[in-house]
Amino acid sequence: METIKNNPTQKSISSPLFGAGLLAILASSCCLLPLLLVSIGIGGAWMGSLTALEPYRPIFITITLLLLAFAFYRVYRKPKIECACDDAPKQRTRKILWIVTVIIVALLAFPYFLPLVYGGTANNAPAEKQVVLTVSNMTCFACTLTIKKALTRLDGVNRVKVTRKPPEAKITYDPARVTVKDLITATTNAGYPSAEKVK
Repeated sequence: METIKNNPTQKSISSPLFGAGLLAILASSCCLLPLLLVSIGIGGAWMGSLTALEPYRPIFITITLLLLAFAFYRVYRKPKIECACDDAPKQRTRKILWIVTVIIVALLAFPYFLPLVYGGTANNAPAEKQVVLTVSNMTCFACTLTIKKALTRLDGVNRVKVTRKPPEAKITYDPARVTVKDLITATTNAGYPSAEKVK
């Protein structure tokens, strides 16, 4: 079998790893970034806008895993031409790949393990209530985003789901920190009058 001194098939894995790392950060930004910012004393209602990336989380995770698989393929595939070169750089590359993979998997798993780390269970969670508001003036998808943003800016609002058909907002909130009147005022001030839905 032919041997050569340099292995032309051993290519850099920095691009796929960088892409995978960036996408893993984006996938966990709705949970990890606010926690890190609050931990260092930075806060504000603007942090609620980080949840805008949450619907794209499955896409970010899928692309991240594909990039990791591609990096593993580049590192572990058998070269077409046997190489008589030093094996130390290849071993170093494999170690770096495994270290970065562990970090990326930790970032992707962070939102799922956060309740275990911080003891968030149904038993010690604050009392939550849910209300459904019927909302007027919604004409497009951007309207639903505006309403969601107006509601998530309120301290005490935990989850918001806004639908155009039917035109309503389902809000899960902490009644000790925000009232239904505050929720109605927030949507009205955003240009979308609302009222509590009669059951």
